Amino acid sequence: MHSNKNWYIHIISYLWVAVVVSSLVTLINLFFSNLDPQSFFVERFLFPLLLEIIIIIVLKKLISLNTTVTPYFIIVGSQAMVTILFMVHYPVFYIMLSLFLMPVLISIFFLNLKLIDFAFYLTFAIFIGMKLLFPPLSMMSEIEVTTFSAILVSSYFLSRELTKRFSVVYTDMVISVEKEKELLYRNIYMEKLTKMDLTTNLYNHKTFHEYLDELVAQCRKQPFNLSLGLMDLDRFKGINDRQGHGNGDKVIATAAAIILDNLESNDFAARYGGEEFAVIFTEKSPEACLEILERIRTDLETAVFDTMPDEVVTMSIGFTPYTSEMSKTDLFEIADANLYLAKKNGRNQIQCVS
Repeated sequence: MHSNKNWYIHIISYLWVAVVVSSLVTLINLFFSNLDPQSFFVERFLFPLLLEIIIIIVLKKLISLNTTVTPYFIIVGSQAMVTILFMVHYPVFYIMLSLFLMPVLISIFFLNLKLIDFAFYLTFAIFIGMKLLFPPLSMMSEIEVTTFSAILVSSYFLSRELTKRFSVVYTDMVISVEKEKELLYRNIYMEKLTKMDLTTNLYNHKTFHEYLDELVAQCRKQPFNLSLGLMDLDRFKGINDRQGHGNGDKVIATAAAIILDNLESNDFAARYGGEEFAVIFTEKSPEACLEILERIRTDLETAVFDTMPDEVVTMSIGFTPYTSEMSKTDLFEIADANLYLAKKNGRNQIQCVS
């Protein structure tokens, strides 16, 4: 509906252009007309201009309603404008006859066969009515009337065929776009499958190592703050045994959500193993990283699970910042050794021994 409204606004703009051009031509013709200047100004310029302005204002008001009959209002409004322009410039009516094709041509853009029928019947009725009642048109011979009628009918059938063709092309285009979108979404999903752990919405083990390799390589070329934290849920097997694997999965998901909630946009979190997680920090001091890890540890310890309200879940964390003499393996092994130390010293704590 929004795109239709934009199109309606363009039509109003075109009608304003037609009014301006017609008014300028009329003023120029004032100097070449044999009529009394005052009568010419009132009858050919002022009165038609007021009618055209009223038509456009009313049409604009009807368009603002943006209903299903709005296209019909536009056809009626454009036909009224054509009739006024024709009556103003009737001395060259053979040239102005082409304006009668305008409503039918405008209806093509709506891709609506019923609207084209309406525009044709309205135009034909107005033409016949003016042939009978408007003196300049009564001068047309039967051959001229028949010829113009044939042109109008041909334009009508051509408009219908163009609309059918445009509809087919548009439908094919929509189907093609939908297929491209579906393929794009499928590719995104497949890429997510290869990089993400769908249970936790964290990156997987493979992606974690690829990213850490890349960061260490970059850090060696251009040093920046880089730190690694490894986490492991304490006595997780006991939780599975006591509470069942369904509750165990909830614990995993809750821990992952807590990790994500505490990280910033440039941090990287992965599910490293079954109940093991890894966080890579960049552009943060070791102290800032430890504050985040402590919040994660505390949030998990105080988390309440609806299906097991008495269960307290904790995690042990091993942390180490990167230094220039380390390799990627060194960084990981030191963090892993600190995780082991946290487990050995009683669990539910962070260890950071260089």
